[in-house]
Amino acid sequence: LVVGLSGIALATPKIEVRDAWVREVPPTSSMSAAYMVIENKGDEGDRLIGASTNIAKVVELHETKDGKMRRVKAIEVPAGKSVELKPGGHHIMLIDLTKKPKEGEKVELTLKFEKSGEVKVVADVKRSQEKMKH
Repeated sequence: LVVGLSGIALATPKIEVRDAWVREVPPTSSMSAAYMVIENKGDEGDRLIGASTNIAKVVELHETKDGKMRRVKAIEVPAGKSVELKPGGHHIMLIDLTKKPKEGEKVELTLKFEKSGEVKVVADVKRSQEKMKH
């Protein structure tokens, strides 16, 4: 007996990333941050659980709350919703930079999701108007 699966819709997250950018930092700084909009167009939630890049030795997920920054284990990306990683909120910290990002350059990031696996992103390096509070 052969049963076709064509009529069954499997619940899966469908992750799309847009507007990714990395903050340009002064030559004296050893860290930067990455921001983006992560959209889950699927019908199942997912979680960003990590990231990596070739310009930093350590990459961490952070959240700024009440003016304080702290590391978080994961960033929830609910089904059918988008989450904005932005200054003053959730963001990806690039720590112990091996290369300083300069405005106009591109930085490759690999985002790691619990269900969707790895998603490669190319982020533009931009100068931010606000000062980093670390």
